[in-house]
Parts: sequence; C-alpha cells; structure tokens
Amino acid sequence: QAPKVVKLFINQTKSLDFDSAENFQAIQTLELTPEDVQEDVIIPLKFVKLQNVLNLTLFVKSNQGNEELSVINYLGIIGSPVDATNMQDFKRIAGKKGESH
Repeated sequence: QAPKVVKLFINQTKSLDFDSAENFQAIQTLELTPEDVQEDVIIPLKFVKLQNVLNLTLFVKSNQGNEELSVINYLGIIGSPVDATNMQDFKRIAGKKGESH
C-alpha cells in the first residue's frame, strides 16, 4: 500500500482534484521502489526546483500493490522556512478596527 508514483506540486493557488493532478505538470515525479519506502530511507528532491515553496501538494498516483488505498505512515520534509510577513507584527496607527481611510 506504500506509494509507488508520487507527483509533487508547489505553490498551487487552489486545491487540485484528482483529474487536475493527473494531467498537470508536476515540479517533480517520484517513482519509488519497494526499497525506497522502507523505514529511514531519504528520498532526495530537486533542490533547485524547490526554492521559495509556500505550499507543497503530493498526489499519490499509484502504490506498490496497485491497490485502491495508499498508506503513508511517515513523511518528513527537511528544509529551511521561507521568511514571510507576519501581520501580527504590525501596530495600528490610527482609527478603529474595521475602519477604512
């Protein structure tokens, strides 16, 4: 039930449905062997293509047993966070909340 073919998409502005994920060009497609899905195996990704990622969508196209259900027991992502503006850091200058200029 472990994934066999996984498509990675980054920075999608809306959710992908199964048809879209099947047809859209992925940033990377992983074709995993039974050895790849063993415990403590690290799957290297294309570093250059995975810069400035705000969101990551995984589409499991097929699994090792060609079954209806796929199972991922553990997924770890290693990387550095992207700096983003935290709106909580801004202070109100004038006026009341909800008021426009």
